Amino acid sequence: MGLFEKKKTVRLKIGGMHCEKCAAKVESALKSFGKADVDIKLGRATLVCPEKVTATEIKAAVEAVGFTCDAIQ
Repeated sequence: MGLFEKKKTVRLKIGGMHCEKCAAKVESALKSFGKADVDIKLGRATLVCPEKVTATEIKAAVEAVGFTCDAIQ
């Protein structure tokens, strides 16, 4: 992420996480876009990323590591 690049915060509902290893996989996938925080107890994640990152890209990254992903408004 560039220093002056516009950023957005995306809140996600993650399905299929059952342990810390699951959460680590999701966090690793999301970190490719920016700063990620995963809460296994709530089944949620927060991602701060450049505005140019699309919901489709985020969803594909999470699904690629074996979990479901939906945006939370």
